[in-house]
Amino acid sequence: MTGIARTQGSYTRRSGELVFGGSPWGLARLSAPARPFARRALRRGAGAVEPVNDVERATAGLLVDRGLALPIHPPRRPRPDEVDVIVPVHGSAVPLARLLPALDGHRVTVVDDASSADDAREIARVCAAHGVRLVVLPENVGPGGARNAGLAASSDAAKVPADFVAFLDADTVPTEDWLDVLRPHFDEPAVAVVAPRVRGTVTGAGAGTVLERFESRRGGLDLGSHARRVAPGGQIGYVPTAALLVRREALPDPPFEPGLRVGEDVDLIWRLVAAGHTVRYVPSAEVHHEVRPGLRDWSKRHAAYGTSAVPLEDRHPGRLAPATWGWPGLAVLAGCLVAAGGRGAMRGMGLAVAAGGVAVQLGAGVRRFHRRGLPVSGGAEVAVLGLRSEITAVGNALRREWWPIGAVALAVSAAPASRPRRVARAVVVLALAPTVPDTAQAARHWVQDRLSHDDPPHDAGAALDPVRHLALRLVADAAYGTGVLHAAVRSRRWAVLRPRLRGRAA
Repeated sequence: MTGIARTQGSYTRRSGELVFGGSPWGLARLSAPARPFARRALRRGAGAVEPVNDVERATAGLLVDRGLALPIHPPRRPRPDEVDVIVPVHGSAVPLARLLPALDGHRVTVVDDASSADDAREIARVCAAHGVRLVVLPENVGPGGARNAGLAASSDAAKVPADFVAFLDADTVPTEDWLDVLRPHFDEPAVAVVAPRVRGTVTGAGAGTVLERFESRRGGLDLGSHARRVAPGGQIGYVPTAALLVRREALPDPPFEPGLRVGEDVDLIWRLVAAGHTVRYVPSAEVHHEVRPGLRDWSKRHAAYGTSAVPLEDRHPGRLAPATWGWPGLAVLAGCLVAAGGRGAMRGMGLAVAAGGVAVQLGAGVRRFHRRGLPVSGGAEVAVLGLRSEITAVGNALRREWWPIGAVALAVSAAPASRPRRVARAVVVLALAPTVPDTAQAARHWVQDRLSHDDPPHDAGAALDPVRHLALRLVADAAYGTGVLHAAVRSRRWAVLRPRLRGRAA
């Protein structure tokens, strides 16, 4: 095996005996021979660590399988016949004209998803100018259906279809080496999908618009700078098909569910993971996408993402719940809110309820580890992390699916009545707390940008100040939540708004 590098958030305890992290998050106990390598590989700042014997290779394989680390593959350019590129397009041919020059030398199939007559003529002209195959659909089937049609056409057109398929949206432009970085991961037979980082780009000269500057560092399709294994319930639960490299033989038939016009990428990834395939996110490969020009259109797109929650919940029950609670976590949350709004005996009662929830959670974790012969300190750590995860999920929901509650709390936080004001302020703090790391990172980028005398890179633009960065994040979250609410009300499916309640402490 090549060298491996830890995924962000993975770490060891008790000299490598216990390893925490992965995707989905979990804990494992290692045998004594495996511990030195795990401790070395999962040390913060360790970089690439290469196994040198059978024990270390087996340990590296375990860490990779659990998503605690990812292998490091040197870039390698694929052969022209190894990859078929599928590009769905609907509407203007201008973005397509920017994309196709970046795909010279590749086998490309463009699928016109029933564009208007004028747009269709321009799309045909652009495709002819670049010598790429064009498939014209008689009726609009959405991006997933267009990709299905392109995949079938690419298979029929070649005597030997390419082993890999790259899906690219028409409004994207990949960097020159994106396939070079992604292709080597498929040397591992279990890997079915590898996704690059998708970042908004500045399309004009100068610092860029506010939306472009936000999207270049934290866009709706941007999953961050840390490589991950992708799995439902993990730090990264899906990857967008705006840019994706897949193993053709791993794709189901049809790859994209007909009728799903939004969320078809989430559905595909979850089905592949359920079938036992490995999906990876590798941000060292980058693809840039065009940013919608106005706040209204930008917000509507985020709301459209939210409307996918109901059909996805129908196909994958339980995965779209905005939060999952255990009884102890619910007691901690309720107790803290009572304590925030009460005085004297009422505040004491709230604190007692919250403390009781923490004690029950800790006790359950310690007992479970003790019964299994595991160090009880690990059980206590897992219990605390579980509580933190539950409370963070509530905060996220208050900005997204439950944003009307968060908005009411924000309004009440300025009310003259002291008790409602105190409770409302606690709710507002709960909602904003998960945004602190992201806002702090935005502030750091902004300060660094202002102190630097170099011009900002053209594809990123100038850093956005933390106030506007946070404001746009809140708008994006509320727009997504509005889409979820609209879909739930329209279909009368409430599972996407209800929290799930576990019967046991985590």
